[in-house]
Amino acid sequence: MAVLLLLALAFSIQEMVNDRHLREATLNANAVAIAATLDSGNNPALLRLYRDYPKAYGFRVFDHRTLEKRHVLASANTRWFPAVQSPMPSADDPDDVRDSITGNTTLVEGFSLVRAHPDHGRSTSAIALLTRRVAFADRHYWVQTYMVGDPAFAFIGVIFDDLVKQILIPALFIIPALTLAIFLTTSGALRPLRRLSDSADRIGTAVARGQALVPVPESGMANEFASVAATINTILAKLDHSLQLQKQFTSDVAHELRTPLAVLLLEISQLPPGAARDRVKTDLKELSHLVDELLRFAQAEDVMASEVGKLDIVAVTRKVVEEAVPEALAKRQMLELNSTIESLIVSGNNSLLKIAIRNLIGNAIKYAPSRTLVSVAIEPGPLVVVDDCGPGIPPEHRDHVFERFWRMDRQSGNGAGVGLALVQRIAQLHDGSIHTEERPGGGTRMILSLAGSACK
Repeated sequence: MAVLLLLALAFSIQEMVNDRHLREATLNANAVAIAATLDSGNNPALLRLYRDYPKAYGFRVFDHRTLEKRHVLASANTRWFPAVQSPMPSADDPDDVRDSITGNTTLVEGFSLVRAHPDHGRSTSAIALLTRRVAFADRHYWVQTYMVGDPAFAFIGVIFDDLVKQILIPALFIIPALTLAIFLTTSGALRPLRRLSDSADRIGTAVARGQALVPVPESGMANEFASVAATINTILAKLDHSLQLQKQFTSDVAHELRTPLAVLLLEISQLPPGAARDRVKTDLKELSHLVDELLRFAQAEDVMASEVGKLDIVAVTRKVVEEAVPEALAKRQMLELNSTIESLIVSGNNSLLKIAIRNLIGNAIKYAPSRTLVSVAIEPGPLVVVDDCGPGIPPEHRDHVFERFWRMDRQSGNGAGVGLALVQRIAQLHDGSIHTEERPGGGTRMILSLAGSACK
């Protein structure tokens, strides 16, 4: 659009600079308008130019080019025209206004720009005069027209018509074709970049789901893009190797620690009862729990990649709630499951989802006071919602509770800050999410969201 405006501006300036051409074009347009008005049965003398500007514009129309056959069909403001019976102009006085339109005996098409003599009170302004033949079907008219200056700015209409014919109409054909050519060229040039972008999306999805990293295709690309793809593949290979080493290291450490911890717990049980033994035993249990969580964390992605299927999240949640009842009773709490949905099918890993829901329920039981209710609900989405009446989580800490090893003051001496991080990772592996809210009436609400469902 900006280019089109610049072209129109440049064209307009060029038209206005060429004064002689602009005057001739304006008179040509006037002559056509006069003949068209006359041909339609109307009087061209009533046109605005000749009615409102009698000293600046005039015309006369003949039906034949030769004097003996000629009749005046229409005229207006003919003061600058010689009489029809005038003799041919004299060569001694070429600037005489009577000679400005050649051929009083025989009309000859042409344009002239003359200056009138300053006698008889006449203006010395330049007078543009034109004689031309205008034809309509089997009728034709010889039109003589003039203008002194252009007080009505008739040239604006001429410039506009030229703009439409020479700029706008060609642009209607050129711009769509040019746009299509640019689009096709750009699309072809960016196709390798689009392939790289699609590959990056697939890599991101694979990372989120714990799947193997898929290399970026290098074939069928320009050398520049192929080198970028090769570099990305090198980085991916190193990243995948590092991830595998990290998971293997975590798994190995967890395995190595489980046996010594089990032995220590057994040996501590043989010590005489006392506060010191109970404290050490509690710490060892917490450490053993941390090791188990780290092992699950390390194995989660591999488990998800190898064992995915359709399962009923309502049945899974019900099973976990039943298993958690003894723990809730030990703390003199009530544990309930609410679900108006009989069955809610999702795609995922049964073991991992059990771990995630068990961690949420266990967390609620741990921090809820005695004689309070821990509620578990299944909602369409699907959503697993766990409510407790504990002290709640301040808003400024809610973004941190899912970070590994992060602990709030209320967690001092209890837990290691891995359980909720594991729940978040399991949710991500199922294309879902986990977030926390304040429970209406006080307490904490944990909402586990999973992707894809079929309700009954």
